[in-house]
Amino acid sequence: MENITIGENFSPAWEYYWRKPSFRIQFIITACVLFSFMFLFSYFFDFIESRQGKLLHDPLLDLLPAANVSIPIFSILYFAVISWLIISVKNPKVLLIGMQTYCIVTLLRMITIPLFPLEPPMDYIPLREPFVQLFTHQGRIISHDLFFSGHMTSILFCYYTSPKGVFKKIYLAFAVIIGILLMIQRVHYTIDILAAPLFTWLCFLFSKKVLLAKI
Repeated sequence: MENITIGENFSPAWEYYWRKPSFRIQFIITACVLFSFMFLFSYFFDFIESRQGKLLHDPLLDLLPAANVSIPIFSILYFAVISWLIISVKNPKVLLIGMQTYCIVTLLRMITIPLFPLEPPMDYIPLREPFVQLFTHQGRIISHDLFFSGHMTSILFCYYTSPKGVFKKIYLAFAVIIGILLMIQRVHYTIDILAAPLFTWLCFLFSKKVLLAKI
């Protein structure tokens, strides 16, 4: 993966990659998939919220205090994603790998969540999503999108796709912090948090080694 030089003029890089049909086609398809989520999410969320799931006993949650930590969760999450976009737009291939990783892992979650329906943990504190609620009917709060954590994958795709450097270390630290905060908020079980790094990494490898191998 190419290193990113801050301040470097990235227009030649875009011109270089955009001339490649393989890159151009994959970028357009990936952008269309991202756009389609805006329409799919409302139906998907209605479906999972209508189902009754299983309540798990989570010993680790019992050790953590329950508190509303929505503000630090979204402050960290949005800072990570926005900073990743600012940095990655200078490198088309890095940007595409990140977009594809997010798309694939989101599609995977749309499979695993219905297959493993879960009820929110005990002492669940509703997490109001400033962005996701825009795609729900009447801004309803989503509580059944548990296995595996989408908040974790949003941080982890930033981590996996970033070149080595200070931001990669920051994203890793953010992932650990977000994982703990999500459990304090009681919106995820421990297994939802621990499964996210594995699934996100597999989706990242699939994008890097298979989809973008010849670009």
